[in-house]
Amino acid sequence: MFLTRYSFSRRALKPYLAEFLGTALLIVIGDGVVAQALLSDYQYGTWLSINIAWASAVAISGYLSDPSPTINPAVTICMALIRPSHGQWKKLPGKLFAQFLGGFFGAVIVYINYRSAIENWDPEYTIPGGTILSPRGNHSAGIFATYPAAFFQSNWEAAFNEVIASAVLMFGLLSISDPANGARFQSPQLSMFLLLTAIGAALGWQTGYAINPARDFGPRVFSAFVYGREVFTSDNYYFVVPIFAPIVGCIVGATVYDSVLYEGDDSRIACALDKVGDRDGSLRLE
Repeated sequence: MFLTRYSFSRRALKPYLAEFLGTALLIVIGDGVVAQALLSDYQYGTWLSINIAWASAVAISGYLSDPSPTINPAVTICMALIRPSHGQWKKLPGKLFAQFLGGFFGAVIVYINYRSAIENWDPEYTIPGGTILSPRGNHSAGIFATYPAAFFQSNWEAAFNEVIASAVLMFGLLSISDPANGARFQSPQLSMFLLLTAIGAALGWQTGYAINPARDFGPRVFSAFVYGREVFTSDNYYFVVPIFAPIVGCIVGATVYDSVLYEGDDSRIACALDKVGDRDGSLRLE
């Protein structure tokens, strides 16, 4: 009886544990590579190594369960809205909580591992755009959360960057997971690696390409214990951007893909378009 109950509870918890562990792994590798590059003044890391490590973390997390955890609240919410499945909304709160919690604990691990290096490199514990200035010009809070480039005239520019990057992420993800492309994408994890590397290389510089609310907010909450609440108020409350812009971007990317390319019957968008089109493909109102 005990083994039966344990087996059932373990199976029931697996989707949430996969989201938690996958997001924690993402942060340990992702924030870890940023820390290694930044704290060594780029002697042991480059922008390319940062892109590769983040992409590798996403790819590796895909093996944690079947189906793969999304480790991204923006993707989870987008799929629930556009490609709903049975019981999806019931699991949504638990998965979102697991993702944000995983991001928090991943940041804890990174901080413990690099604490001495942070104190040596940035003894003032400063924040990009914060009120405390570092005599050395070093700002270590960027290890844990994203901050916009100093040349942006408003956060709307940064939001646009995050929306575009997230739209590309979702568009590519749906293309990779499309059953019609199954024969061509033999390894979806490898395809995700290439997609994330491309996004980082092409669209990552100005905002740090959060494209994932849990990747940014979970570690940012932890960083508030170390750097203070200014991690939320700096850059005119920029922290809001990497929470909501990825959600908007993912919805935009999914809408474009399902409107134009997707042929399945589980998409609200594709089904809605099919209802206003006849067999010849012309549009009409029923």
